[in-house]
Amino acid sequence: MSSVNQWIEQYGVLGVFLTSAAEGEIGVLIGGAMAHLGRLSPVLVAIAAWAGSFVSTQAFFHVGRSQRDGRWVSHVKRRRAFAKAMQWIERKPRLFCFIYRFVYGFRVVGPIGISLSKVDSKTFAAINLVSALLWGIGATALGWWAGPTVFEKLGKWFNWHDALIAGGGAMAAVAVFLAWRWMNPRAGLAETAAPENH
Repeated sequence: MSSVNQWIEQYGVLGVFLTSAAEGEIGVLIGGAMAHLGRLSPVLVAIAAWAGSFVSTQAFFHVGRSQRDGRWVSHVKRRRAFAKAMQWIERKPRLFCFIYRFVYGFRVVGPIGISLSKVDSKTFAAINLVSALLWGIGATALGWWAGPTVFEKLGKWFNWHDALIAGGGAMAAVAVFLAWRWMNPRAGLAETAAPENH
């Protein structure tokens, strides 16, 4: 976390781009918080997050498609989350292309799994572009909202790292729940479907 903070302190918006591409949401949340403090432009932070997320996931997709039998791709396929990702892809491929980046643990296995499916590269790129934009705006806004006021209040119990992890975890948890409900529309209807006793 300290290294991510140092990158953004030193390189500004470029640091947000690099950390969002290499690490994910933590750098963007820090960038959003710094934008709240007036040290960075919130628009540029969101654009950098969008670009970094899009570029990195496109790279994962193309590596997976071109090196599907390679050692690194084989290693990714052995991850526990990969099997779950493939189940989602088989059921709702386009929806998965849109939501995978919002689900914790799917940042790498998501695009790799999609690359091994029947989803064509143009479809993935188009959906990925929109998804990355919404992710960049959302993560920047969360960092802005959880800026100095929130961090000051949370400082008695959490440090910056804990607060940002909690914020990112909350965003991921909401995304997972919404995706689960979307993928399981009949969940929670068991009681209404059960026959009534007269």
